[in-house]
Amino acid sequence: MTETRQRLATYVETRTVQVGAGPHVHLGYVKEAGGVWISNTGGSDITLLDAATGEVTGRMEVGGGPAHFAFDAGCRVGYVALSTADAVAVVDPLGGTVRRTIPLRPGSRPTAVMPAFDRDRVYTLNPGNGTVSAIDTRDDTVVAMIEVGREPMWGQPWGSSYKPITRPVGKSYVVNAGSDDVTVFDDATDQVRGRVAVGRRPVRNAIFREKGLIYTANERDGMVTAIRIADDAVVATVPVGVRPFRLLPVEAINGRDELWVLNAGSDRQPAGEITLLSGERHERLGAIAVVDRPANWVVNPAGMLFVASATAGELCVVDVRAGAIVGGARLSHPAQVGAISGLIHTGAGMLFVLNADETVSVFGAAQ
Repeated sequence: MTETRQRLATYVETRTVQVGAGPHVHLGYVKEAGGVWISNTGGSDITLLDAATGEVTGRMEVGGGPAHFAFDAGCRVGYVALSTADAVAVVDPLGGTVRRTIPLRPGSRPTAVMPAFDRDRVYTLNPGNGTVSAIDTRDDTVVAMIEVGREPMWGQPWGSSYKPITRPVGKSYVVNAGSDDVTVFDDATDQVRGRVAVGRRPVRNAIFREKGLIYTANERDGMVTAIRIADDAVVATVPVGVRPFRLLPVEAINGRDELWVLNAGSDRQPAGEITLLSGERHERLGAIAVVDRPANWVVNPAGMLFVASATAGELCVVDVRAGAIVGGARLSHPAQVGAISGLIHTGAGMLFVLNADETVSVFGAAQ
């Protein structure tokens, strides 16, 4: 990022706190409890922080290798994937306690949770054996093991969760990084409907609801694949940047036909950028140069997008409506690479950044 860019919204670090054993997969916001959770994936617990100050408020022992977690709408119940225990912890997010542990098939290594609470379901993505576990949230039992593909990385449900914007069609999409495809399964029966070949090593997918499309970020070929949800047909493959790994449809924020793609860059090409794509025309609209080697991003309710660098000691703030950088901050620690979620913005106006050295840094807007 060049020094000539105007800084209109400067953020300053207010605190850096030590958390648990890394590497870390997830930094999450427990809004109803006013807390922030960090899954200490190299250990067996979750560190709890105050969402307004960043102070450590406790630790919750959950089991081996806590990775990604998800809560229902009221934070009455949460599910934590335990990657080394081959299990899922069912937790009380408000009380900070574990209710029970659900065993999975040995060798599953669950790393991500795909919630579908409206259908009494939670799914875990299991890269260890290429499956998805379907858990009935009414009695916390595993009711199906869905064979998907190699290294399932991320999933998106399409259906009643998205009303009233779309008509529910009752299927879910899982990207398989190791087999270069997307598995589509039926939400009602947990049966596979088909697999769609995409680009090389898809690591993320995102639904552009206004366009009826689902996109995959194909890390190894610098492409984004667009799949039409009506018939699961590939309608476009568009070149973006170096190692695309995050996707954000922004039409609901800025009213423009844009899908934003964050590209991680490489050692040889460290400059990070956000590529802007059209969901109508399936073409590149432009790009926004951000920080070197982006590690992750998050957008807040005001439409400000925060992007943290893994190498440059820098964070930038992008106004999604204006499509321009409007601020930034200096990072005292390199941001964590490879986390499902590495930044969050809380209701108290604080930004939390997951660092690579078993710490979390807290930032606030400069006065």
